[in-house]
Amino acid sequence: MRQRWRAGEPLQAADADALFALQGMLAGRDAGFNTLFEDMLTSYMLENGAPRGSISKEQSDWLLSMLDGGEGLVANAAELEMLIRLIEKADSVPAALASFALHQIQHSAMTGEGPAALGRIHFSRVVDSRDVANLARLFQVARGDKRRIISRPEADILFEMAEGCTGGNDPAWDGLFAEAIQAHLLATNLPNDTHGLSMATPVVLDDRDSAWLSRRIQHDGVVSRAERALLALVDPRQMAATNNWDKSISQMI
Repeated sequence: MRQRWRAGEPLQAADADALFALQGMLAGRDAGFNTLFEDMLTSYMLENGAPRGSISKEQSDWLLSMLDGGEGLVANAAELEMLIRLIEKADSVPAALASFALHQIQHSAMTGEGPAALGRIHFSRVVDSRDVANLARLFQVARGDKRRIISRPEADILFEMAEGCTGGNDPAWDGLFAEAIQAHLLATNLPNDTHGLSMATPVVLDDRDSAWLSRRIQHDGVVSRAERALLALVDPRQMAATNNWDKSISQMI
């Protein structure tokens, strides 16, 4: 199979199934196979997407069925790396697959367990430098204003991390969180004119998004550092002008 692939012959569905079967037996313990696993499956998914370079819903459904090793987690670190790499390179990603990938990072940061934990302290509740690097890859930060815009379920996961991980986080976490949520809100409020906008542009929210943001920030009664960084990017005068913006948040800051 490897020889055929390196000779330029496209992979088939049976080949992809076989790669997962082999990874299931090796459980991420063979570094050489891990690299091949990542290369071949990324190639298989992106070359067979419609359009090419994108991940279709059907592909996403298949991949989720192969990756879920129980309790919504991948089976090993090699599968996680393949998933992150795939999303990093894809031109478009179904929301369910993106949320599943983000959940892997959230779980490790909140519990200290799972394939992404890599020996961290149990229930450390810290977003470390590895988490930040993986999040940046998932959000395609390197693409600048062409980055992937996160969905509302992903935004909710990020808020759960901001609320649950409040001590000893990597310094880059606050800014990454704020910019990801800001980009999400820009896309929601300006769906036809998201790319090319300066990330320093204050967000002007409609009532629906103002209510959601108000609810998320007040969820645990504390404004975290990451949430403060987000509020610095949102125009408080515009938010206060909407019916759903709770002015008590100003008193919490």
